[in-house]
Amino acid sequence: MKIFWRIVVLLLFTVGPLASCTTYNSRTQDDTKLLIEYALYDFPFPKTSKIVENETVILGAGERWSGKVRFLDTKSPPELLKFYAEVVPASGWEMKSSTVSSSIFLVFGRDNRVATVEISRLSFLQGQNFLSARNTSVVVSVNYADSIGSPKMPQQPGSDKFGNLSPPNNLR
Repeated sequence: MKIFWRIVVLLLFTVGPLASCTTYNSRTQDDTKLLIEYALYDFPFPKTSKIVENETVILGAGERWSGKVRFLDTKSPPELLKFYAEVVPASGWEMKSSTVSSSIFLVFGRDNRVATVEISRLSFLQGQNFLSARNTSVVVSVNYADSIGSPKMPQQPGSDKFGNLSPPNNLR
């Protein structure tokens, strides 16, 4: 009888933490989705997506956000293409261009911002979780159209940003 209780206690200490890990993981995923829905309310994401937190960077919130969000989804690339072609324009974004090949690239514009969506099917081993469907990777990047920099003004010949400095004698 004493051995039985030791086995029961041992099982509780080993199975208990493992069971709480799955609850914790789903709770943090739900919290992350809630934060992203709040911060990025102007760009829709599929409800079935699972966010890859360590590859997601968000700066700002609402209509002033920029950054990159990566998520995995069990939907196929054509299903996600349909989602983005229908739902994103309905939320105020205009599709500027699209490229469909082995990966799908979509470009949207809204209020001096540019959103790029890259949809690609993961390889069999990458997108396969134990006993689950194959995943599709989606990366959404939103930036301001002028964030790279404005066009430079042409410089006059013989001048540079330091004035009219001539090279040292040994370089002539």
